[in-house]
Amino acid sequence: MRRVLLLAVPLLPLLLAACSIDQSRLGHFVNQTVQPGMPMDQALTRMHAEGFYCNAGSGADAVIACTRAYERLVQKNCVERVDLVRSAHNAKTLGAVEVLEVKCPK
Repeated sequence: MRRVLLLAVPLLPLLLAACSIDQSRLGHFVNQTVQPGMPMDQALTRMHAEGFYCNAGSGADAVIACTRAYERLVQKNCVERVDLVRSAHNAKTLGAVEVLEVKCPK
């Protein structure tokens, strides 16, 4: 039993980290994945490759909402949310990226 505890203690920070939300890490990840100025089709492809579902609608919407489930070990899953905003000058270009607050059930 003592050996099990000795092995489990170093893993405790990893388990606790898996239960918490790191909003800044999500923002950094998204900003490394997509950047303003890139073609919107390329941004949507990259977000999809990273597990996000993006509701592109008719293709004429100014804002495209993207979501991804954030799986947690102990608590219920959360939803990561990102808005891709079309450029005001060219609808086929990504104008801005807005990382929204992660939503978790209470």
